Amino acid sequence: MAILALLRSAFAVPLAIALLVAVSVDSMARETSTFVIAAAQGYGVEDCLAEGGECGRDVAEAWCQAKGRGEAVSFGRSAGVDGAGDRPYFITCGE
Repeated sequence: MAILALLRSAFAVPLAIALLVAVSVDSMARETSTFVIAAAQGYGVEDCLAEGGECGRDVAEAWCQAKGRGEAVSFGRSAGVDGAGDRPYFITCGE
């Protein structure tokens, strides 16, 4: 019985370490960064981001690459807030 308990504990620690490493690697792979761009910032990207088509995708991809943040995951206009002026745009990049 003592041998069985020893084997369980001998396998439990490496298994726990392997699971922690797998979870942390998986969460790092899904890490994203979101950039908020003012609607009147003057970059000239607002029209493309508002359109949401190929032009918006190209702008978002270029923005993410310029920031060293991988590929664009999503982009567009931020949700409105009552009483707010121009809603800002956002670009979310994945690592």
